[in-house]
Amino acid sequence: MRYAMMKYIYLSLFTVLSIVGFSQPTASFSISDNVICEGDCIDIENTSSNDVVSSSWSFPSGTPSFYSGMNPGQICFATAGTYTLTLTVTDATGNTSSASQVLTVGSVPTVSITLLDTLGGVPIDDTIIPMYGGMWPSGTVTTGAVIAISGYAAGDSLVWVTPNNGDDVFCFGDLAGVCDTVVVSPYYDSYYIINNISPEGCIAADTVFVGVLFRDSVIVTVPDAFSPNGDNNNDVLRVITNVDQDRDYSNGFDGDGGAIVSMNFEVYNRYGQQVFRTTSPQEGWDGTFKGKALNAGTFTYKLEYRLINGLSGSLNGNVTLYK
Repeated sequence: MRYAMMKYIYLSLFTVLSIVGFSQPTASFSISDNVICEGDCIDIENTSSNDVVSSSWSFPSGTPSFYSGMNPGQICFATAGTYTLTLTVTDATGNTSSASQVLTVGSVPTVSITLLDTLGGVPIDDTIIPMYGGMWPSGTVTTGAVIAISGYAAGDSLVWVTPNNGDDVFCFGDLAGVCDTVVVSPYYDSYYIINNISPEGCIAADTVFVGVLFRDSVIVTVPDAFSPNGDNNNDVLRVITNVDQDRDYSNGFDGDGGAIVSMNFEVYNRYGQQVFRTTSPQEGWDGTFKGKALNAGTFTYKLEYRLINGLSGSLNGNVTLYK
């Protein structure tokens, strides 16, 4: 019985030692990104197992292209292409294992912005337009600065970055879904940026400046009467300027604030009680106070404002509410 027990223990130890002694190394590694752009780098981590004593790396077209050691650190790629990265590991008995991953290095695209004198016209060095559109000098056929782009390839995506979230950009060129010619009508000096994004996510950008001739004699005024009777004609009292695009007393260029960038507008009844206040150029008074319509009468107002050219001013006066 004792002999049988010793034999069992011996065989168990032999089995364990055999498993440990003959376990094969397993090569594996992780990379920070499988798709990068020319000039970018990746980080690599060796995740191999089973008593690895040496590691050998191959990075075609990388810097460095070869490495011996556990972790190679950062590897950079200057040339576009598809490359197979390989790790070979060895254990103490000379057994080896290999693992590979594919890396795609995308080409950095190109893009170029050109100002044109008109749609389909010739390139110009710079441009200046009147506030709210119209080429300068006046008399040309377009209503803003014409920007054309070139240098992109099939599969690229063009993305405009504008100061007004695209509200002042009008697309006139659409080649295979790409808006490559636009007319812009900013209401102050603005930079327009075009990003060309490759299928691999690589980005090229170009920038153009469009100057705006701010009207020297911007007039800020408050109407002397309004009639909030629901007929859609002068129903709301608003601060207006002579450069409002729509000129219908709604103030502002497509809701972007017009020539006024900040203001404080207050309205008082004949007892000196404030019945309305706003700091938004787009907001007006509908003739109510605490949700109730006020009777016809004369009210006083106070206005302080600052224009987009930095000039400030103030107004005081009376306004008559009609029914």
